[in-house]
Amino acid sequence: MGRGTVRGTAVGTGIGITEEHRALAHSVRGWLARAAPLGEVRELLDEGSPAAPGARPAHWKALVAQGLTGIHLPEGYEGGGGGLLDLAVVLEEAAYASLPGPYLATTLTSAVLHQVVAAGAGAPAGHRSSAAGAGAPAAEELVGALRELAAGDRTAALALTPGTLTATPAATGHRLDGTAPPVLSADAADLLLLPAATPDGECWFLVDAGADGLTVRPHRSVDPTRPTAEVRADAVSVPAHRAVPVADPGFVGDLAAVLLAADACGTAARSLDTAVAHAAVREQFGRPIGAFQAVKHLCADMLVRLEQARALTWDAARAVDEGTGVEAAAEGAAGSEAAAGEAAGSEAAGPQARGLVAALAAATAQEAAYTCAKDAIQILGGIGFTWEHDAHLQLRRAVLARQLLGPADAHRLRAARLAEAGARRELALELPAEADRHRAEARPHLAAARGLAPREARRALAATGYAAPHLPAPYGLDAGPVQQLAIQQELREQGIRIGDLSIATWVVPSLIAYGTEEQRERYLPATLRGDLQWCQLFSEPDAGSDLAALRTRAVRTGEGWRITGQKVWTSAARTADHGILLARTDPDAPKHRGLTYFLVDMKRARGIDIRPLKEITGESLFNEVYFDDVLLPADAVVGEVGGGWRVARNTLGNERVHMADQMTFDSGLEALIARSAGLDATVRVRIGALAAEAHALACIGLRTTLQQVSGNEPGAGASVRKLVQTLHQQKVAELTLELLGPHGAVDEAAAGERALHGFLMSRCLTIAGGTTQIQLNVVAERILGLPRD
Repeated sequence: MGRGTVRGTAVGTGIGITEEHRALAHSVRGWLARAAPLGEVRELLDEGSPAAPGARPAHWKALVAQGLTGIHLPEGYEGGGGGLLDLAVVLEEAAYASLPGPYLATTLTSAVLHQVVAAGAGAPAGHRSSAAGAGAPAAEELVGALRELAAGDRTAALALTPGTLTATPAATGHRLDGTAPPVLSADAADLLLLPAATPDGECWFLVDAGADGLTVRPHRSVDPTRPTAEVRADAVSVPAHRAVPVADPGFVGDLAAVLLAADACGTAARSLDTAVAHAAVREQFGRPIGAFQAVKHLCADMLVRLEQARALTWDAARAVDEGTGVEAAAEGAAGSEAAAGEAAGSEAAGPQARGLVAALAAATAQEAAYTCAKDAIQILGGIGFTWEHDAHLQLRRAVLARQLLGPADAHRLRAARLAEAGARRELALELPAEADRHRAEARPHLAAARGLAPREARRALAATGYAAPHLPAPYGLDAGPVQQLAIQQELREQGIRIGDLSIATWVVPSLIAYGTEEQRERYLPATLRGDLQWCQLFSEPDAGSDLAALRTRAVRTGEGWRITGQKVWTSAARTADHGILLARTDPDAPKHRGLTYFLVDMKRARGIDIRPLKEITGESLFNEVYFDDVLLPADAVVGEVGGGWRVARNTLGNERVHMADQMTFDSGLEALIARSAGLDATVRVRIGALAAEAHALACIGLRTTLQQVSGNEPGAGASVRKLVQTLHQQKVAELTLELLGPHGAVDEAAAGERALHGFLMSRCLTIAGGTTQIQLNVVAERILGLPRD
């Protein structure tokens, strides 16, 4: 498919985040480049007709030799001993390479059969449940089929719904009649797993593709690389031992949702890479189109959708593995930091929680693939609309999966219904064994703060380093991620809350890195105790997100520095003891180099005029601050004169790591769920979409923490999380107000006052700390590598 050059892999870590999964993805990626060249896919697309029934793709033997057909199955079935998450990692890479053939359909079918066997229909020695019918024909049949599928000797496909298929009891089993809906890769399958309606409800049957009376007719599919086929049964005799006892039919749909979501992640990733690669080199009006903000934002939005899809698919695969007893933490890795990589959420996920996260993953990933494929074509322009370019192959694959699995709104509605019924997914973080030692060391120190108010707890612990363990000694403990998280666990268990430093969270690292010894001694202990409060004097009326364009002037005098100018959006200016100020000290220098970082005594410095700024809520949380020849001493400078930009952007390598244990829906979303049962389906779909965002945010946070614990770079997670979080909070506030109807127009207590205030207040979320539009630019330039405007 040489019509569109792309970079090796999409930005991000993929679905899997451990070293083992990264290595697996890298290995599969390299193998696919050799064994399944993209030209093979293009040939299928250009031929426009399905392959001969039952034909194996040219790469099948090599795929089997790699052990990929059984990677998710226990070794007792000749599998690789992995779980559904391992398979999801492989499927993402396979979709990225547009791998043709029945791999997805075969592994999905074997995954379903494995769950049935594990639930009691039969299992090999060492894997048998107490309900297993050892030696029973049905058990032997399913185990035998699993082994053949794992070994790659046979291929398989399944129908997601019965269609018109019915099964009538017969003397030796059942008689199958009717037609299934289009079945993915049925034309290349040796075995078909088919649901059918019976007098006792829906039942499943394992049928040979060549059985008498069974007709498999390949369709002219939207995706010629993985066509569907019509499966028609005319009095097909299915023996009793071929009946598959699926106790939970919803489980089949959940498995399909997870694996098709993994496939969708690969499709979305390929579309993103195609778009970014083109935007970086395609020139219009004398510049690469990737330098234009509209293109940057579209590419950054694609990354945001992809990262949410990956996070949700990752957790949905883990939920299935947990429900079937697959321990995601690698055996033999206990006690290592790497073992924490997949040890999160170790409690088995019940059917309702599993269904919830599967629905969230299906909705988000399928929509990501579909919209990213469309957006890639948009960025490619006329080139993308040609048959010759391969971008439409990703769109075709996304459309096929979307049509088979159902549109995103259907899954959002299912998620809303499950949430209404009480389904929740708790994300938990299990730390390696060394965390126990850190907790034991912390316990006697933390005891001094037990029972104290948060502010007093900070004061009691500041001198010990336990109030900010991520900081270097003597201000903290030089604690790495595991120790930080262990201390957070111990604090939570002892019921201790430490007061937040607010703006000082940014002040302290800058003083440690760039302050003089006198500055550190004067400010840091008092700040860490909570005795000094700070404000940030960066933003200006004409320099919001573009801080380097600020105009506040600092002129050197014999006494120090004279400051003239105006700052805005300064919270806590009226109560702060000190402020951190960026001012221009060299008007002739390049704008990033002529800035200096100052410390301002907000109580004693003369010439400071603080004016409350009334916001749209009617409150005055922010302030305008005017500097009229304010004299600052010479030692108010932090770092070098002219080096303020570096100080302002400083973050220490030993950043704070946050605990990720949580229920993933906040109080605002929970309130919406609580009242959703009687609402219109369109509103419930919106609640389902909010649930997907909320759970994705929690999963991204957990994945980021796990990567830090394992010593890896956190990737795009933090940037993506901020973009999703602010918009998510706004949408929750908007829907909360909307559901009040006419009462939402009344700004009075007991009417819409609280919801109206929340809605109005939420408008600042996409402005504060850098507008959403600027953040999209940052993501596009720093993460995707697009050129600066």
